[in-house]
Amino acid sequence: MRAHSTETRDDIEVPDTRSLLGWALPEDGAAAPSLAWLVARLRDSQPDWGLLAPLTCFDDARYARRTLARTAACELLLVCWLPGQGSPIHDHGGSWGASLLIQGELRETRFAWAGDRLRVEAKRRAGEGDLMREESHTIHRVLNDSRHGAVSLHVYAPPMEGMTTYDEAWREAVPLRRRRPTGAGAGRRRRPRAG
Repeated sequence: MRAHSTETRDDIEVPDTRSLLGWALPEDGAAAPSLAWLVARLRDSQPDWGLLAPLTCFDDARYARRTLARTAACELLLVCWLPGQGSPIHDHGGSWGASLLIQGELRETRFAWAGDRLRVEAKRRAGEGDLMREESHTIHRVLNDSRHGAVSLHVYAPPMEGMTTYDEAWREAVPLRRRRPTGAGAGRRRRPRAG
């Protein structure tokens, strides 16, 4: 399985989110939107494929993501997945989010702590128009196991400042920082609960 690539296609100007989705990202970081707000906004969006299509960029080596907009309150990402590409097992560093599958299909596997190990908690397949929700404590893996490319739109609040990836043996957490974590608990591994 291939991991993600860095930001892509910086040569193309990104339209504002009101043009892309019909609504603007909130600006005030002190009033970060709730998960319910993110889900409702993304569910009610009607993304303009004519504006999004030029922003898509597939990478033969790994899934590719592009930040479309970022405010103090949240961020909007576009992610492109070729067949066989997927994320590592990861959390979102304390941020919550919603993802809308624009094109293709993806499989999400969620994990939960069982003592000092992660165990599979649930699996689900998402098709075009489906939403995936990520709570601040969600640990999951997303994979394009279809024969066609997939494109998804992700909104996170607050913007992700750090995340933790988990090795395939599900025993150790290996910190992976995209940016310096801020706020209480951002980018920190949750302690396993006994049980």
